[in-house]
Amino acid sequence: MTKNRIFLLPVACFCLFAVALLHADNRKSVKTVPPVYPAIAVKMRVEGTVKLDATIDPNGSVSDVKVVSGHQLLVTAAVDAVKKWKYETGDAKSIQNVTVEFALPH
Repeated sequence: MTKNRIFLLPVACFCLFAVALLHADNRKSVKTVPPVYPAIAVKMRVEGTVKLDATIDPNGSVSDVKVVSGHQLLVTAAVDAVKKWKYETGDAKSIQNVTVEFALPH
């Protein structure tokens, strides 16, 4: 019984990974809006990357954005910007991994 469980765990993980890949879409963005750098982040010299998962409707509009990682001072600006983006149309809703970079001028 234990051997079966040990074998089933990698198989289940592979299946979940395959399903995630099928639902991830690589639609091209048609319109992107740059984020507004938060004043407090500029003042504190905060830079970095915000990673997001954007849910894209069949018509190409972004309906939901979930934060994966990033500095808390930059997250809201990144989410607000990505909600304004437009993507190519598709057959169904999909999820797009999005990265928003924040860099201060040097």
